Amino acid sequence: MMKHLELFTFDIRFQFRHGFYAAYALVSIVYICLLLLVPASYVKQTSILIIFTDPSVLGFFFVGGLVLLEKDQSIFNTLFVSPIRIHDYLISKVLSLTILATVSSSIIFIAVHQLHVDYLPFLIAVMLCSIFFTLLGISLAVRVDNVNMFLYTSPLFIIIFYLPLLSFFKLTDSLLLHLLPTQAILILLEGAFDSLTVQDYIYVIVIFIPWISCAYVLTYYSFQRFLRKKIFS
Repeated sequence: MMKHLELFTFDIRFQFRHGFYAAYALVSIVYICLLLLVPASYVKQTSILIIFTDPSVLGFFFVGGLVLLEKDQSIFNTLFVSPIRIHDYLISKVLSLTILATVSSSIIFIAVHQLHVDYLPFLIAVMLCSIFFTLLGISLAVRVDNVNMFLYTSPLFIIIFYLPLLSFFKLTDSLLLHLLPTQAILILLEGAFDSLTVQDYIYVIVIFIPWISCAYVLTYYSFQRFLRKKIFS
């Protein structure tokens, strides 16, 4: 337990030292100002769009930057000589960035909507979105050598998960979009303003369990391959 706490504390300090908290604070302020300027009839849709893209995009790119920074600073060479396992590392990264995304997103929603929304589906949406995309970000980061390569290849990793926006903007109503986890995210975020049924929550669970499980397994073995190649070879 102490080992996990120390690793989590290290991640928080590392993120703070490299300006991740300052960046999130700045982004949150910008979003709040934007939403306060948006006409009332568009606030709901804009809020959903911002939260849908914020935890995923920032979590994905921030964790990519973190992993690449740690690679450049040769942190892995000493980190994994200790009893720390890959599972410990992944859980700490996901947890620290998910907390950051959840706090940032909650501040935005509270500042704009106060208590006029249902925060249960909202919080579930933010946490699931952050967990999923943080895992994808780590998986990609250990496969590339630098930030430029990460930025060039990232659209190939995440573009498919933004297809549900076509449904959100009423451009299509294809049922195939419901196979993507991000469709469930949009349903939860819309549920913060409108009531959700038990079936909606069941759908979210059924969709996200296999997607997050696959993302975790992919990330674990990608990281394991990276360590064998870069450190222990």
